[in-house]
Amino acid sequence: MQTPVGAQPAPSLRTTGPAREMTMAWQELWRGAWVIFSKHMLKFRSNSMEIGGTLGWPLLWVATFGLGMERVVNTHILGSSSYLAFITPGIIALTALSGAVNSGMTLLEEKIKGVLKEYFVAPIPRLSILLAATGSGLVKTLLQSLIILAMAMAFGAHLVSSPTHLVGALLFLLLYIMAFVGFSNGVAARSRSVGGYHMLLFVLNLPLLFLSNALYPLATMPAWMRIFAYLNPTTYAVDGLRHTLFANGTLSPYLDVAVLLAFAALCNWFGVRSFTAILERK
Repeated sequence: MQTPVGAQPAPSLRTTGPAREMTMAWQELWRGAWVIFSKHMLKFRSNSMEIGGTLGWPLLWVATFGLGMERVVNTHILGSSSYLAFITPGIIALTALSGAVNSGMTLLEEKIKGVLKEYFVAPIPRLSILLAATGSGLVKTLLQSLIILAMAMAFGAHLVSSPTHLVGALLFLLLYIMAFVGFSNGVAARSRSVGGYHMLLFVLNLPLLFLSNALYPLATMPAWMRIFAYLNPTTYAVDGLRHTLFANGTLSPYLDVAVLLAFAALCNWFGVRSFTAILERK
C-alpha cells in the first residue's frame, strides 16, 4: 500500500529517542549492579568470619559492659530506664561503623586481586560496580545492626513499639550506614594496601565512639569534649535512635536528620569522586 502524496509516514515503533536510551541505560546500570550485588551477598552468606568478626565486639559490649554497668550508673541522670537501653543506640552505631568498614574492604580486595579490572571490561556501566558495593554494604550492615538490637531486647532493653518510631529509627540507621559505606568505599578506592586502609579507619573508629553521646550523656561531658561530640555525626545518629527507639533523645530530631542527610551526601560524593578517579587512571 502506497503512502498518499503529501502525507507523513507513521513513526516507527522501533525508533529510539532520548527517553528510551535513558531507560535502557538505567536498566543496564541496575542489571550490572544486581549481578555484582548478588555475588557480594553470596560471599557474605558463606563467610562466617566476616559475620562473626563484625558482630563479636558489639555483642561483647551488650553482654558485658551494658549489663555490668547496670547497677553502677545512675539511670536518673541518663534519663533512661536502664544503662543497657541507654547504650544500645551507641552499640548499634558501632555495629554500623564496623559493617561499613567491611563493605569498603570488599571493594579494596577486588581492587587488589584484579577483579575490578574484570568488571571494567565487562559489558556493564562502570558506576554499577560502586552501586553494588554500596548496596551490599548497606544490606549487610543493616542486618547486623538489627541482630544487635534483637540481642539488646533479649537482655532486657524495652523499645517504643510504635510503628512510626520504628520507621524513624530505620531512617536514622540507614542515613548513618549510607554515610560510612560511602566513606569506606572512597577510602578503599584510594588505598593501595589492606594495612593502610585498616589503619586509617581504626584511627577514626574509637574517637567516633568515645567522642559522642554513645556511652554517656552530653550534659555530663566536659565543655571541650562536648564540642567534639557536637562535631561528631555519631552523636546525631545515636540521638535519633534514642528518640525513636526509647523516646529519650536530647537534641532536636529535625537537627539529627539534617546533619545525617548532609553527612551522607558528603560521604557518598567522596565515594563517587574517589571511584571516578580510578576510572580516569584506566
